[in-house]
Amino acid sequence: MKNEIQKTSEQKTLRDLLTGPEFAEEVAKVSTKHLTPERMIRVAETTLKRVPKLQDCTPETVFVALLNLSAAGLEPDGTHAHLIPYGKECQLIIDYKGLLAIARRNGVHCTSKVVYENDIFKVEEDDGTGQTKLIHEVDYKKPRGSMYAVYSRATWTQDGVDFLDYEIMQKDEVDKIRNSSKAGKSGPWTNWYDEMSRKTVIRRHSKRWPLTAEVHQAINNDDDTPDFEKRVKQAKPIFNTPKEIPAQSESEVVDG
Repeated sequence: MKNEIQKTSEQKTLRDLLTGPEFAEEVAKVSTKHLTPERMIRVAETTLKRVPKLQDCTPETVFVALLNLSAAGLEPDGTHAHLIPYGKECQLIIDYKGLLAIARRNGVHCTSKVVYENDIFKVEEDDGTGQTKLIHEVDYKKPRGSMYAVYSRATWTQDGVDFLDYEIMQKDEVDKIRNSSKAGKSGPWTNWYDEMSRKTVIRRHSKRWPLTAEVHQAINNDDDTPDFEKRVKQAKPIFNTPKEIPAQSESEVVDG
């Protein structure tokens, strides 16, 4: 497909290529039950209108981003994922809410929270009993101060056993990942640092979840993934996903 794009991109606009049969065929090859080719093409057209500078990007980079999203079953809607023009290149950034959606489809319920210096935050590490206890209290009557940590809480059932697990990262750990990211100095990392921190801890946490190789590829297949963690340029479709599980509320009491 890349050669076909290169041959025709000089004669056709990006919008023409997106609505053409070649792109529809490629999307159909990787699309999941969560996102049809027709839906992805409509969303892509809407995204071009919402982010006009994407038309200045090379078609190849836009198409790779859209195909990776199709394989993950996510839309570039500005909520679950973002297409960000960076010069002539289109960068794909999957939002933390997109990662939560992928996890939920595969039987893992996860939330993530940012911790600030005026919060009460205590962690009792697993002492061999198999359980970590975490307390996070927020006083909304006063400023919370600067962010210094972020964590995720995940539950799942495997072989009839219920699991509860935490991942905690300090700010310097998050910044190390940011500095290793291709997109670390632009876009969401500059404007939405806390949300990107939540995404970072979720992605690290996901390494311990019972997910297929294809799902792990989808989670680690955007331009925010550090080079040492990136597995493939283009994700394979996620075929073996369980039935849909209702969305989990963002509000929760963290009691371990």
